[in-house]
Amino acid sequence: MKNLLLASMIATVMTATPVWASENTADVKTETTSVKKVQREAGEVLHMAGQGFDAMRDIQLARVAIFQGHTGKAENYIANATTLLSDTSTDWSKFTKMDHNAKMINDQYIIINSNFSISENFVASPEKEAAIKKANEKISEGDPKGAVDTLRLAGMSVVQNQYLMPLQQTRHAVAETTHLLNTGKYYEANLMLKSAEDGIVVESQLIDLTK
Repeated sequence: MKNLLLASMIATVMTATPVWASENTADVKTETTSVKKVQREAGEVLHMAGQGFDAMRDIQLARVAIFQGHTGKAENYIANATTLLSDTSTDWSKFTKMDHNAKMINDQYIIINSNFSISENFVASPEKEAAIKKANEKISEGDPKGAVDTLRLAGMSVVQNQYLMPLQQTRHAVAETTHLLNTGKYYEANLMLKSAEDGIVVESQLIDLTK
């Protein structure tokens, strides 16, 4: 599959209901409110995803630090991850998902990364290359729906890949790692951090904007 450039967008931005123009003043006000709500929610999702992404990055860097013998740096990374995951200003429950295909149950899955790809054995052609270029322009303009429509009109199906972090499992792993580092159990701390990385679930689904 060929990844689209500039296509790391969050799911809510993609699946938000489009708002159509209207000559009715009341409808315009309603539509403006809806647009603002979508924009606000998209911003909240991006903020939450960024925190989760940064926390997982700190977990990975802590493992590297342990392997290199920089245990003090590892402790700092884990402290940062703890702060990010326990941020009370973030309403983690607002944009989470439960999924029967997930590896765990009774957890909140946070989208920490998302990307799009073309669902086919891509064979380059001038028409498809032009469509990809136009889709990238649409994304840079803040119009991901238009980007997907452009690709679909060119005969290409689009798949969204979401990377989901189990919040409670990750918090537990980070807390346990803190204890293990404090007691000098660095090998065990590394294994605990590995379990946090292994907890990431990747979901792929065909984008359908007709619903």
